[in-house]
Amino acid sequence: MTRFASATFVLVSATLLACVSLPGCPAPAEPAAAISPAKFDQVVSQDKLVLVKFGATWCGPCRQVDAELNSLNASLPADVEVLKIDVDENPELAQQYQISSIPRLMLVRNGSIVDDKVGYMSEADLQSWIGEFRDVQ
Repeated sequence: MTRFASATFVLVSATLLACVSLPGCPAPAEPAAAISPAKFDQVVSQDKLVLVKFGATWCGPCRQVDAELNSLNASLPADVEVLKIDVDENPELAQQYQISSIPRLMLVRNGSIVDDKVGYMSEADLQSWIGEFRDVQ
């Protein structure tokens, strides 16, 4: 390993360790289980609003969105479901939906994407976004 590569590795490792131990930097999430494309299609084809979050455990903003979604889950109405997809565990779904940036959030109803966004969203932003499309058929 070259001196430069070694120094870069140490710097990146230290940054990752510092991020995990600092307040405001959520701990890595448990990896989402792989989901078959057929099961995914079954969930998003329902006549209810499904918020799909594509992300990865190594992605800081994805972990932040997960924390917001976990907080939001308690107040979600019965006709709204959250589905978290790990792009590393589900590469075929990531490719099918052309996921090139994460976190990527989609609102899906009856198998059709009604809206999607890329990046972090707070719990309040998520509630507002869901509210916009909850009653839209």
